[in-house]
Amino acid sequence: MQRGNKIDIQDLNLYYGNMQALKGISMSFPANAITALIGPSGCGKSTFLRCLNRMNDVIPGVRITGRVLLDGKDIYAPDSDVIELRKRVGMVFQRPAAFPLSIYENVACAARVHGVRDRATLDELVEKSLMGVGLWDEVRDKLHKSALGLSLGQQQQLCIARVVATGPEVILLDEPCSALDPASTLRIEDLIRRLEERYTIIIVTHNMQQAARASDYTAFMLNGELIEYGRTGDVFTSPRDPRTESYVTGRLG
Repeated sequence: MQRGNKIDIQDLNLYYGNMQALKGISMSFPANAITALIGPSGCGKSTFLRCLNRMNDVIPGVRITGRVLLDGKDIYAPDSDVIELRKRVGMVFQRPAAFPLSIYENVACAARVHGVRDRATLDELVEKSLMGVGLWDEVRDKLHKSALGLSLGQQQQLCIARVVATGPEVILLDEPCSALDPASTLRIEDLIRRLEERYTIIIVTHNMQQAARASDYTAFMLNGELIEYGRTGDVFTSPRDPRTESYVTGRLG
């Protein structure tokens, strides 16, 4: 199936003061596809991911040049609404960040931030969001118990449900399985595959097997540069750049 592009990156550079962390990155993310960002620690993957919903804006001394187009509109344009952007481009972090609230409130609070107040609407949204991440049947009878009583894997599902509740178009996942056991990891990967039907998904991972299993496209980064980008099968089985081959075979990084 031919997919259009949801995000287009044009000559993106990022500087921490005088240090350049991202160097001239240009690429596109297809809509309703999963793209994995791989590369050794410190290569710029997470920094790049945070550019896609302007999370780097809060870091002092950061300067960004180039363009990031979401549905053709530059998210760094002066008239860009950052709050609306982060509603459209949600993010899930490395460690499950369940709030010390009830399971219900963990999901409902995200919707309230964006103006949903009606209780019946919130009830429906919480149920729909938890069903969407495959957690509803496990928690429906304990919605008002603390979310911190859930397993780490369930907490990560809950964090994804919280993002889903805001009605995003893109979901960014920054190593979402790094704190999870193998069974929970596979569960999250299965969930990501199901979410692909409704969302554009971009995942940072150190796990080569995860990238190979769970993504349609893979981008390999090294020292702040995009080295290679293509269909996951091609990147892993017939990479064009010898540095990519060294990395995916374990000889680099």
